[in-house]
Amino acid sequence: MKGLKKALATIGVVSIIVTSSFTGVFAIDGIAYEKQSKETISSGVTHKHILRFNKDGWLNANVVYIDLDNPATNLDILQSAGGVATKETLSTMVNRNNNVVAAINADFFYLTNPDSPMGTMIKDGQMISSPIFVENFATLSINRNDEAFADYWQYEIYVTTDKGKSIPVTTINKYTHEYQAIMLLDSNWGANTPGYNPKHYDMVEIVVIGDTVAEVRQQQPSTAIPQNGYVLLASQDNAKVLYDNIQVGDQLKVNTQIAPYALEDIKLAIGGGTVLVKDGQPFTFTQTISGNHPRTAVGITRDRKQLIMVTVDGRHSSFAGVNGKRLVDLMIELGSHEAILMDGGGSTTMMTRGLGNARAELVNYPSDGGERRIVNGLAVVSPGFQTELKGITAEINEDKGFVGASREIMVKAFDTNYNPLSANQKELNFTIKKGEGFFEDNRFTPTKAGETIIEVDYLGRKAEVKLQVLEEVGLLQITPGSISLNPGGSVTPKVTAVDRRGYSTIISTKDLSWKDEKGLGTFTNGTYIAGEKSGTTTLTATFGNKTATVSVAIGSNKASLGGLDQYNYKFTAYPAEVSGSISKDTNTKVGEHSLKLEYDFTQADATRAAYIEFEKGNVPLPANASRIGLWVYAFENAPSWIRGHVRDAGGTRHTIDFKNGIDWTGWKYLEANLPQNVSSPLELERIYVVETDSNNKIAGKLLFDGLDITYGTQPSAAVQQKGVEDYLNVPYQAKGTQFFVHSGVTYSDAQSQINAGTAERLKSMINNNYDIAIFTSGLNSDIASGLNKTAIVASQGYQMREHEENLIIYLDSRSGGLRNTDYSQWPWLINLLETTNKKNVFVVLPRPISGFTDQLEANLLRQTLTETAEKGKKVFVLYGGGQEVKAELIEGVRYISTGTYNNATGKASKYVAFNIVQDQVTYQIKDLSE
Repeated sequence: MKGLKKALATIGVVSIIVTSSFTGVFAIDGIAYEKQSKETISSGVTHKHILRFNKDGWLNANVVYIDLDNPATNLDILQSAGGVATKETLSTMVNRNNNVVAAINADFFYLTNPDSPMGTMIKDGQMISSPIFVENFATLSINRNDEAFADYWQYEIYVTTDKGKSIPVTTINKYTHEYQAIMLLDSNWGANTPGYNPKHYDMVEIVVIGDTVAEVRQQQPSTAIPQNGYVLLASQDNAKVLYDNIQVGDQLKVNTQIAPYALEDIKLAIGGGTVLVKDGQPFTFTQTISGNHPRTAVGITRDRKQLIMVTVDGRHSSFAGVNGKRLVDLMIELGSHEAILMDGGGSTTMMTRGLGNARAELVNYPSDGGERRIVNGLAVVSPGFQTELKGITAEINEDKGFVGASREIMVKAFDTNYNPLSANQKELNFTIKKGEGFFEDNRFTPTKAGETIIEVDYLGRKAEVKLQVLEEVGLLQITPGSISLNPGGSVTPKVTAVDRRGYSTIISTKDLSWKDEKGLGTFTNGTYIAGEKSGTTTLTATFGNKTATVSVAIGSNKASLGGLDQYNYKFTAYPAEVSGSISKDTNTKVGEHSLKLEYDFTQADATRAAYIEFEKGNVPLPANASRIGLWVYAFENAPSWIRGHVRDAGGTRHTIDFKNGIDWTGWKYLEANLPQNVSSPLELERIYVVETDSNNKIAGKLLFDGLDITYGTQPSAAVQQKGVEDYLNVPYQAKGTQFFVHSGVTYSDAQSQINAGTAERLKSMINNNYDIAIFTSGLNSDIASGLNKTAIVASQGYQMREHEENLIIYLDSRSGGLRNTDYSQWPWLINLLETTNKKNVFVVLPRPISGFTDQLEANLLRQTLTETAEKGKKVFVLYGGGQEVKAELIEGVRYISTGTYNNATGKASKYVAFNIVQDQVTYQIKDLSE
């Protein structure tokens, strides 16, 4: 999510509405920022995205509206290929059907073995899974008239025999504890029955083919569930009920009664949680929805002809999620006359198929960092047949560029039902409506700076893309700043060009020329491939008349981290049904003992893992490590994976793969690649064995020993990436109003003598030479009292001061951001920036924006200041807490660190001197001792 107001690169010819609003002082219930986009993704289906910032933080909501009356779309229930007794990720379910337009996670599920949906699943009058046992969970249903409802159901299921006997059935395809209640399982459950084991006392399974009892099984192994029939089963007391009342040859009839609806009238139904909204008003919750968390819900419009599928992200560094009240408010805001809660938390997932795209993609941020396996989903499906061309979309791969930097234009076509069509690239015609440049196939190269508008025509259907061509390149920057490779390894350096105002964009590999100083490798399509010879070299990238360099080292070395028994470790497992242990073993490769990991995966079907988990910080890895190796002793072959987890300096966990499949016995040396270009140092968190296939019920043991690290030859010192030279960072020509900017000076009474010289220089310099003094942190009282000029000193709260053509704004970010400290700063700031007529804006912060705990808020502040600069104002951010006094020009805004004064030494420090004549501003960084 790079920036909050990314320029729109596509304007289609169909009804695609994209809006972005930047609101003022509590204009909409205290909303400081809101961006909404809306796109038709199928006939009768629209996808809306809401990104909103207020006192509660960020709301990131995805909304899909579905017209139930539209003949070109249908609703469907998604479930695992293995049946309702197993779970899959939503994307796995979706990817089996190319025609899914949108999908969300749906019902809650029991955390049992096997898996099981809590609520009902009904499709075309056929019950896939029976309703929930309890009455405090509601059901979403669609009737034959395509009307939607959210209600609490009651039901009764029983089987009658041709001999007049009636047998109650507790569930259909829904697990009951240890199978104590009578269950009916059909092919929707899975391939086989659970069968007998010692936990299922006296298990009885009645196999019914058609309507006839084919077999009565007592304490027998699992058997196949007939495709044209079902199985009744129970253990303990209810096993006797089945055994005593049903015999081979009996004719059975399954009776299902649901209130308030008839089963045959239900087109589709799926379980959910509490009803959230009824008659357009908040409804009494039947379950607790406290705390801010990710949420999934479905709304119904007043006419019951439209569904509103909603996901709200949470448990994220920027998105907290919502509680029940805020979710209800949102559902009503979105048009829900009735609404029902679905499973949330880590299960919250939404996928949509963008206009012209062939497949649906994930559009929200699952809180686990990846998709959680779920029991079912609710999907919108469009018929697969194609109709005539309706329109196209066009987008450009970067919305900024430079003269000579080519950009790819991607065009997608769709039919009258908004289904994707394949666009013949030879039929595309491009016209420059504004700007100058030339085309090579679908790549455009600008030859003039300024706004460029390109019209795309495909068989009479048109769309536009916009490209902002920046002024002359000021410098090139390469990331990463240095490169270490093993022989034969490869890397694709990223080259960024920056203009004189600090605006930047990526330069395509097609437009760069590269030189390898010592010829240790080769370039292919922008990827550098190291040769077999070790050594160091320098790569030089050239674009136009600008160059940038990066140091490269080729070669590798190995270092031993010793035996595993020297570290602090413990056994952990996932899920709870997995058991196991860790012990020391004398069969070893390094030192006196290896670690024996024993595990039992037989009692669960989901992904199962057994971990050797190391104490935090106990196994640090060198910063330049590229691979990690260890010895593993296998007693027998198994299909499981050997994997590991490493954690970077920022706390992010990364999975590493040692081996997919245990296909050896005895000792074997395994290696895994470590993640690159992440914050270092890394640490080894876990080594583990994992089984993802629910059919593999295995138990086993492995020995682990001897960690090794492979690290690359160190390159020469990383080339210092310079920022663009600021044309305002120069001596002034004519003296004007003078600002003195410093980090501030504080010291104790005991340190007063050491800092006396600095204090006197400060007072003398400011009193004799400057009109205003600005300090980004505290100022000792003896210095403040000795100043006879206006001084703005960092303190709690926020304030502003006007002086001639200058607006000075002090903001408080001490608690990790503006909102965390005091949200009211946001609407106040926005109103101030929108209404001021001052030509120069100085924003004073006690901490750098990069230190905000919410990076999305940090981006919002940067974007807000850039927009102010783009209105013709000069904007300066003066912040404390930096390591050194320095200035950076980024997208039209000067970010100037005032450094940190060292009161332990009392040595002179640097300051920033501004000279202002109306809107002519210059500044210099000077030494206080000068």
